[in-house]
Amino acid sequence: MVRLGDLDSVWQDPQAKTQAWFCRRLPVRVDRPLLEELKRLAGEGEGRNVRLCLHEAPGASFHDMIILEHPGRYYRPHKHPAKGESYHVIEGSMGVLIFDDEGRLVDACRLSPEGTVIYRVGAGTYHAVLPLSSPIIYHESKVGPFLGEGDSVYPDWAPDGRDAQAVIAYTERLRSALDALHQ
Repeated sequence: MVRLGDLDSVWQDPQAKTQAWFCRRLPVRVDRPLLEELKRLAGEGEGRNVRLCLHEAPGASFHDMIILEHPGRYYRPHKHPAKGESYHVIEGSMGVLIFDDEGRLVDACRLSPEGTVIYRVGAGTYHAVLPLSSPIIYHESKVGPFLGEGDSVYPDWAPDGRDAQAVIAYTERLRSALDALHQ
């Protein structure tokens, strides 16, 4: 049984941008107590993101992750030139937005356990996630390995995150577009 903090079954990556745990062995079972443990680690008031990687290390050839995120953070649109990815919502709701190379929105989907539960993004496609509930817990899967800075390509048409006002305005436009498509 995997439990976060049990160093016989997981290890924590000190280099990760968010709190990331990797499983040391298989099989891995994701159950309600483990999801509650993710929530506890995220901290109710602090709103930290937590990632449980069901694979053994960033260099693994396939990545399966259980991700807990909160709204209010900026998840910049990006693409992976040779990798697609799938999202499967477990708890809460999130938007997935797809853009063309000029930044025009070409698709948007609201994911939740009560509606659309899985969404697949193709390789070389600009996309962004937009957490709508606190928290959102989802399963993400894609081809590895993680390539660090070379893993994602960021467009010039989306804010880079340094200008807080630009990020707020851009995120609100995305949220409005998502709401308009799902009324």
